[in-house]
Amino acid sequence: MGWNNMSSNNMLSHQEAYSDLLSFTFDGPKPYNQNQPLFIDAEDPSRSFTAAQFRQLVRTLIAGLKAHNIQPGDCVLLHLGNSILYPALFFGIIGAGGVYMGSNPRSHPKELDHILSLAEPKLIFTTRDALPTVLDVSAARGIHPAQVCLVDDRAIDQCAQLFLWHELGYSTAGQYFATSSDAQINNFANLLCYGESDWIKFSDPVIAQATPAAMYPTSGTGGLPKAAILSHYALVSQHRTIYYEVPHPVSRLISLPMFHLFGALWTHLFPVRYGHPLFVLPRFEINDFLAAVHKYQISETYLVPAIIHSINQSTVPIGDMLSSLRYVGVAGAPIDGHSMQQFRRYINPMGYACQIWGMTEVGVTFQTRYGQQGDPGSIGTCIAEYEARLVDQDGKIVQGDGRSGELYVRGPGLLTAYKGRTDALEPHGWFRTGDVAYVKQGQYYIVGRTKELIKVRGWQVAPAEVETILLQHPGIIDAAVIGVHKGGVGEVPRAFVVRSRDPSVRRLNAEQVYNYARQQLAKYKALDGGVIFVEEIPRTASGKIQRFKLSQMNSYREMVASLLSGLESDSAATRRGLPAVEISPIGRIPEGRVAV
Repeated sequence: MGWNNMSSNNMLSHQEAYSDLLSFTFDGPKPYNQNQPLFIDAEDPSRSFTAAQFRQLVRTLIAGLKAHNIQPGDCVLLHLGNSILYPALFFGIIGAGGVYMGSNPRSHPKELDHILSLAEPKLIFTTRDALPTVLDVSAARGIHPAQVCLVDDRAIDQCAQLFLWHELGYSTAGQYFATSSDAQINNFANLLCYGESDWIKFSDPVIAQATPAAMYPTSGTGGLPKAAILSHYALVSQHRTIYYEVPHPVSRLISLPMFHLFGALWTHLFPVRYGHPLFVLPRFEINDFLAAVHKYQISETYLVPAIIHSINQSTVPIGDMLSSLRYVGVAGAPIDGHSMQQFRRYINPMGYACQIWGMTEVGVTFQTRYGQQGDPGSIGTCIAEYEARLVDQDGKIVQGDGRSGELYVRGPGLLTAYKGRTDALEPHGWFRTGDVAYVKQGQYYIVGRTKELIKVRGWQVAPAEVETILLQHPGIIDAAVIGVHKGGVGEVPRAFVVRSRDPSVRRLNAEQVYNYARQQLAKYKALDGGVIFVEEIPRTASGKIQRFKLSQMNSYREMVASLLSGLESDSAATRRGLPAVEISPIGRIPEGRVAV
């Protein structure tokens, strides 16, 4: 069997699927050099962990967390950005019997409050910048400051000191770390004072499927997130389904957020289990990303469509900066084949840039892998251990190529439940994704979301289709479409557009955008709801458009337009000697634009 068709089932024992997550990860199938750098800070490669150091750090964190009274089933929240320390904390929490949860350290207070309501954390790790918000929001929920642990700029250096003490033969770091500049809160260093402890181990189907390892907030594109509970078995299964061998050395660069499942899938297990070096960027910034890929000759990375579009439309010279890349997986939101083809010209001639489809609740279910030929506009084929079906509006299974329906999936990596809810899975274990798709010759194509489809005079319009057309215009760097109600007509599409900032590209007006889309789409898909220019499109960390926020922006615009209309009426009344209503000046927002 060729390498490109080799599934994880052919390499891993069935019993291994029922192992605890840490045993599965640390007891990999093949030995490798335990003293090679494994987790490397891409901005400062002198800051790194070898495999041996990483294992020691995880065991140390397990001991520290147990000393801080983390009991089996307790949730620990990482309110942190990307760093080489993040995976160690992830494994430390789960190894101590706790339940990991991650959140965006840039969350607004209301967003963080909702996360805390889901997590009910026993301990919160956070940064210096986010600390004031965390303390304020957590205090309102009755969380004591001692349950907040600061991970500051010294944390990596403290780990290095831990390794040095270990090399000198000391079993613990004694009182070296037991200091904190904040009297009431914990410091990361306080976890390093309790020696080492092994992780909780088991190899039993019932325990593996019943023991929660992590909770991931869902995207929240249409409202408040839910917490998807993933068991040890689910996380192991998700990894087993995405692992396959490739004929080149693997080194990865991660710029996606580690607190999101898409980033986590490629961040935590692969380096430790197989010895694949992982270079970590705190976030995506195009110059840093290009420089890191080129400097470290990265072979594999994972991106969201918004990043693909930003690279395609960048004024930064790309040249051969990405020529080492052999595989780029793209997921998080729909992307068109044209943009994927455009991006492929930058990577290695033998490389692949392919779509992946997955969800927080199910892991990766569709993928075009290295060495597999597929339509760049497709999300690929269904991975072997999963099942997929399409269901129409009447609940009937769709048969035949080219016919669309809502995508349902079933497989080993599915969530156990949403915390506090019983509606996660359909009968017989199927998960209803909310995505509308069709299949053609085994390849699946995403059309849009069931809740996002716009009904125009009985016709269905998928926002993703219109967005794909708009993003092909050189003067548009991002776009989103929602349905709005227009008097006497019903629902019609409205576009939110981010114009190119490239001075060499002609600045668009609303009429030009409307006509561009009208020339390439059916009449009923015309942007009859108008075009609104904005500074940015609100997206989740994984790149999904937050359409509920667009709807809020739209409501705000309608309110402002109404105020302005009233102001003009009052001005006319004043000219007729009638009293005017006085309002604060906010500036005229021209037709087709909104201030954000």
